[in-house]
Amino acid sequence: MPCVKLDGPRPGFVCGFHPIYEFDGYLFEVHSYHGPWPLRRSDHEPRMNIPSGFWEMIDVFNALPENAKRALLFKEASKEG
Repeated sequence: MPCVKLDGPRPGFVCGFHPIYEFDGYLFEVHSYHGPWPLRRSDHEPRMNIPSGFWEMIDVFNALPENAKRALLFKEASKEG
């Protein structure tokens, strides 16, 4: 979902969340405009550099059926208890 500019008395931007996947040792998000981008595992922020093998993994990921991709959505471990 892209960002939307809001005008009016409280201008600003509203941005949606992009799905985050964990596959073949990589953590990455898939943006509707910018495509896939690797994330750091420590804080889930975008990485500055593309790791080796990332684009090859994306080719394999893109070939998966949609139900298999849904099963790969990242689920952060609960910090409770």
